[in-house]
Amino acid sequence: MNTRTGFAAAVVLLLAGVLLVMQPWRKDTDSATTLKTSTASYTVHLVTNRPRAGANTFDLEIKDRDGAPSAMDEVTLQPVMPHMGHAYPPVTAAQLAPGRYRAENAVLPMSGMWRITVTLHGAHGVEQGVFPLMVK
Repeated sequence: MNTRTGFAAAVVLLLAGVLLVMQPWRKDTDSATTLKTSTASYTVHLVTNRPRAGANTFDLEIKDRDGAPSAMDEVTLQPVMPHMGHAYPPVTAAQLAPGRYRAENAVLPMSGMWRITVTLHGAHGVEQGVFPLMVK
């Protein structure tokens, strides 16, 4: 093998290694952020994919203390950025299935630390869970 062929082979192997590690053809499926909190009556999971400045979608899973899905009369989500004095109107989450809700177009206008307050209106009255969320 001459020097030119050896160099070309090394470049091809290097590029193949970079492509194998980075896999640019794959969708970013591991970027979901999942947070959990509890209220007096419920456990709430909040999931969002790559939280960012702008419109975001939040999925919520709400279970009672026994782990059963809980149907709510209403679920709202309100983004608040306390250190900047920002509070935005609550977004009503639509029920997808018993105990599963989705809030779409929840706007987080800037990067930084947000507090997402989820308000549950259900059989046990009104309860709130708060999630800290870093937006990049």
